[in-house]
Amino acid sequence: MNLLVDIGNARIKWALQTADNLQTGSPMLRRNKVFKDIARPAWKDLETPQRVIVSNVAGTEYEKTVATWVKRRWKVAAEFLRASKEFNGVTNAYKEPTRLGADRWANLLAAHAHYRAPVVIVDCGTAITVDAMTADGRHLGGLIAPGIELMTASLTNSAPGIEIIDSENHDIVLLGSSTEVGVTGGVLYTAVSLVDRVFIDLKSELGKSAMQIITGGDAGRITPLLSSQPIYEPDLVLKGLAAFARANETNIVEQQPVVTRAAACDT
Repeated sequence: MNLLVDIGNARIKWALQTADNLQTGSPMLRRNKVFKDIARPAWKDLETPQRVIVSNVAGTEYEKTVATWVKRRWKVAAEFLRASKEFNGVTNAYKEPTRLGADRWANLLAAHAHYRAPVVIVDCGTAITVDAMTADGRHLGGLIAPGIELMTASLTNSAPGIEIIDSENHDIVLLGSSTEVGVTGGVLYTAVSLVDRVFIDLKSELGKSAMQIITGGDAGRITPLLSSQPIYEPDLVLKGLAAFARANETNIVEQQPVVTRAAACDT
């Protein structure tokens, strides 16, 4: 059994991987808690995993705490996914491959393993990222934009007269009758316009058979408004970690938990 862990900026998602099954656990909110205070109650009854494979975008220092806790708890060295130039049929478009975020690399590995089709991957988290990949696994590159909460925060921080109490509970309307609803709708439609337009443009390069996959914590808020009708994959990063585990299970190399600060901060 492998423990797969997806550490994002807001949540930690995880799954248990066996030879023929992927069982997801309940997501855990980070809320500035130290890792041990999140992991201990969630995994106190978990049997010792053979491998612990992690996608981490929370930075170098957080990664160190994960590695330390896993080692002390199970006497297992955590493996941190790093983007490389090529792996399991996927070729990285970045000139400096390791600067591609681990979550985006995992998304690419998952999409190639499960679909083998030209694909546009949209990840709606703290940032909205878009990556394009051909059917033969050639990553064409991507783009990064602020996520819904970052866009909302930029307005409230820059304009003192705008105050949003709870943007997630507002009805989705094209034209709001209050400032709060107007900001919520404006931010949502900004994200929707970006995702729909980029997919239209990329289809001309990828071909009419191109498909779109959407994932991330805010995917559920954006998807109903999209005309592109993407496939919703809530656990795409975890599926990418599972694909990584299957592909290199006979060639396990312990990875060091320390990376350069510049690489750790990339999305």
